[in-house]
Amino acid sequence: MSAEARITPLWKKQKLMVSVILLGFSLPFFYDGSVGYEKKNQRYREWKKFTEAKTELQWPAYAKERDWDLEEWPKYIREHKLQSNLPEVPFPRGKIIEQFVCAGLCLIFGGITLAYWAGQKGRTVRTDPDAVFTPAGTRVPFSAITGVGKKKWDAKGLATVRFQIDGRKGEFLLDDYKFDRDATHKILAEIEEHLPAGEPEPEPPKESAA
Repeated sequence: MSAEARITPLWKKQKLMVSVILLGFSLPFFYDGSVGYEKKNQRYREWKKFTEAKTELQWPAYAKERDWDLEEWPKYIREHKLQSNLPEVPFPRGKIIEQFVCAGLCLIFGGITLAYWAGQKGRTVRTDPDAVFTPAGTRVPFSAITGVGKKKWDAKGLATVRFQIDGRKGEFLLDDYKFDRDATHKILAEIEEHLPAGEPEPEPPKESAA
């Protein structure tokens, strides 16, 4: 009996969420690199002027006037143990560049994940009376299937279907988490019924330790 396994809604939601999170993470990195760190550096320079001029008592009024955190830099200096050697700025050019690098990486990996999601979300695995159609849409006659690797089937629901068409070998993965579970199990059972010996391909023996 023919069966069709579609991508599960849970898989689609999870992969889309990962891409959205990665792309979202790029925003604060870009903000800090282009605006945020320079604003902090400017506040620090103002605080440092009061400190170096020994006019710290005037700092609270100055900061309050601008709605700045009075303890922002005293706390930063204590936490980083910089009391004896105040830096020129807390966020030099190298740290700003780091923010852009992190933002770029988030965009790259987020974009890759999004492209993968977009390319996978509409895929199916299905059978007709004589063949199985891989997730990529390739029609593989049952007679062309050479074996099924089920080493990870019981634990993870993963099975590798191997085939050979016109002398060219190929394989595809059945995943009962990514695709509808019941339909995926039906497809695997149907494939196994058409194997020459009626059995899945044995896994290669493990080498014994000498």
